[in-house]
Amino acid sequence: MEQAGCERNVAQMSNAESRVFLFLQGPHGPFFRQLAQALSTCGATVLRVAFNASDESEWRMAGALLRFSGDPVHFDEWLIQRIDAHRVTDVVVYGDTRPIHRKALEIARARSLTTHCFEEGYIRPSWITYERDGTNANSRVMSISLPRMAQALGAADEPDAELPATWGDYRQHLWHSALYHARCLLPNGRYGQFRGHRDESLLRECSWYWSRAAKAPWIWLWRSLRQWMLLRSDKAFHLVLLQLSFDASMQEHSDFDTTSEFVERVIDAFAEGAAPDEYLVLKAHPFEDGRERLGAVIRDVAQDLGVGKRVIFIDGGKKLAQLLDRARTAIMVNSTAAQQALWRGLPVAALGRAIYKKPGLASEQALVSFLRHPRRPDLRSYWLFRQFLMETSQINGSFYAKPGIDRALATLPRIMLDPRDPYDVVLGEPDMGSLVKVAPGPTLIATG
Repeated sequence: MEQAGCERNVAQMSNAESRVFLFLQGPHGPFFRQLAQALSTCGATVLRVAFNASDESEWRMAGALLRFSGDPVHFDEWLIQRIDAHRVTDVVVYGDTRPIHRKALEIARARSLTTHCFEEGYIRPSWITYERDGTNANSRVMSISLPRMAQALGAADEPDAELPATWGDYRQHLWHSALYHARCLLPNGRYGQFRGHRDESLLRECSWYWSRAAKAPWIWLWRSLRQWMLLRSDKAFHLVLLQLSFDASMQEHSDFDTTSEFVERVIDAFAEGAAPDEYLVLKAHPFEDGRERLGAVIRDVAQDLGVGKRVIFIDGGKKLAQLLDRARTAIMVNSTAAQQALWRGLPVAALGRAIYKKPGLASEQALVSFLRHPRRPDLRSYWLFRQFLMETSQINGSFYAKPGIDRALATLPRIMLDPRDPYDVVLGEPDMGSLVKVAPGPTLIATG
């Protein structure tokens, strides 16, 4: 096997051989397994914590497997024992806010371990996010000003071309997710105490998706008709990009408990602040499963506020370009789709905490004022911000499809093995928090 992403020199290989990477839960599919194999080929030791049969199946003995089958209240103590026993130097997670990952990262930081956090790309669809210590509103970029970025990069040029305004590897993502959850629904044997990180039971969540799938042809037909009628009209509209209530971006990085709360807030502001000839178009997330009955919520709230004829609901769909090209503004909680709106120079209102909520990018106006007189972003500031992300946290590739995984693995092992945080590399700052403790570990075996 080729040493994908590894620097073939003595220093790099010596560094790799002293590293022990502990993987927790990853994106559904083979990504974490193949990343671990690439790191192992570079000389590092890899192991995985499995919380259910799906975690174990996706790992396929890429390295040692540590099965956690106990009560979640004892996870901290259990993990500390494994970290110490195996002399772990690095902890790898996908999503930094789910409870088991939050605990693991706290333990890792207390022991001065290097933490590696993956997330869906801030710029999509051809990028994934890799950061040390945290992502989204926990990202280091939240505290880096645009002038500091300019100092590091100099002037940024206009992007040569825009990437498609669509969800990346949509079908592959759905397939791996369905397969993962199908395994979890089967008897889990030794993982009998496993519970997912969401409030709903796994069976209940699956029932929502099965119901949605059964209605998919009618949903597609009605969505296509509504969007076609909207785009062929001359209606001026504000576009609202809805998110999933159970997603970490909503639960951890906003003051909204549900998408319905956000909908009520936006329609109320629209009724007060928008011009009488303007419309409000609310588009559901591509993975919306229907549990909140958003169509009914939107209809009822709009009618109660007297704007029922000026509010339009687009039920899902993964393409944004045509709607963004016609929209007057874009409103969201903290969706990464804001990148597509900012690239177009659209005024953006983000009601949650987001990496792009910086002066000159997302508007700082109150929502009613924004709807009356929306302020456009400074395009040169956005080009700078986008370039900074691509130089630091964005890795070209995908979690779900083979070509994208191969692209990501061409560079990720080298970046992860570098003791310097990518932000320190670009900012030209000395590394203060990612120094790896070198200690030979014991022989690793699968444990319970």
